[in-house]
Amino acid sequence: MATKKTEKEILKEETAAEAEAPQAEVPEEEKDPWLEEEEIYVPRKAKGDEQSYYVCVNDRRFMIPANGKIQKLPRPIARILQDALDAEADAEEYADEVQRKTDNRIQAGNGAI
Repeated sequence: MATKKTEKEILKEETAAEAEAPQAEVPEEEKDPWLEEEEIYVPRKAKGDEQSYYVCVNDRRFMIPANGKIQKLPRPIARILQDALDAEADAEEYADEVQRKTDNRIQAGNGAI
């Protein structure tokens, strides 16, 4: 005659079977990027400018101080901020280039832009 297993015994066996089962590795694209941090250098802003950067991604808002230090930020925020800093640097470089060309034309006597 077979003995009936109690609920506790059944639960214990199920828990043991789950513990022995190999855990499937989570694919890279399914990992939550908000849990991973990246280090990014946040430069100081010019005197008189607001001394922080406002970054918003998918309704998650961050005010990041522009203190000239390396900071750890969630990956999506770090990438957006880095893209913005790169674009700002490119814009400044382009403005300087245009100013140099204008100055050279004025010195050459053309005056025309």
